[in-house]
Amino acid sequence: MAVWLDCRHSAPSEPVPQAGKRPDEYVHGLLAPGAPAVRLGADPVEIVAAMADRRNAVTVGPVHSVTGYRRAMDTMLTALETAVAEGAARPAHPMAIEYSLPGVDAAVNARLDLVGSWEAKAMRGRAGLAGAHLMYAALQRDLATDRWARLLAGGARAPYLLWSTGGPSVPADRSVDYAEKCLFPGTALALSPAALREFDERGLVTGPTALDAAEARRVVATIAWFGVRLDATVG
Repeated sequence: MAVWLDCRHSAPSEPVPQAGKRPDEYVHGLLAPGAPAVRLGADPVEIVAAMADRRNAVTVGPVHSVTGYRRAMDTMLTALETAVAEGAARPAHPMAIEYSLPGVDAAVNARLDLVGSWEAKAMRGRAGLAGAHLMYAALQRDLATDRWARLLAGGARAPYLLWSTGGPSVPADRSVDYAEKCLFPGTALALSPAALREFDERGLVTGPTALDAAEARRVVATIAWFGVRLDATVG
């Protein structure tokens, strides 16, 4: 588990910490204001070009569903295969597919509120975490494929799933709540400076998050029963 310091939503007057300058050894990367992100559906050539920029990590997304993740992963695989075939330098920073937990929850909650029943409202705040479990299960399956095995044998690094826990309207304590539930091995958390301080002060870490794909599928199926499909809601 790695932590990336997410300063993309920091106020213009707030100083941006420099990567590698913090005493916290678990901070592995920096998402600075204006940091480039490769949009979902981009041509793999765009990722290859981003890989050549050694100043920034390459992030794809944000994605909001397993369907979006699969599109991003296929694009990333094609880009890495292209780079290897062309003899391009491997990226200096880890690559990541970003998934926004609060973004998913906000979109699904709004749809559940329109349904209006107490049963529907009881599912508020469940979709984001369920999607994270399903996405992590998908990543594990993908990294076990022959396609990834060839790239890893050639020196490529497996991408992170980057759990985005914040946003302009997400308080630090809510970001910490998300973070505590997404401690999947081999993934990364994006925490704002305020959320990182909050996590340092009160974050509870008892070990890695145990994958529970069965419960995640149950949550997604229950939400779908109310006519709310994650793929159709947030893409």
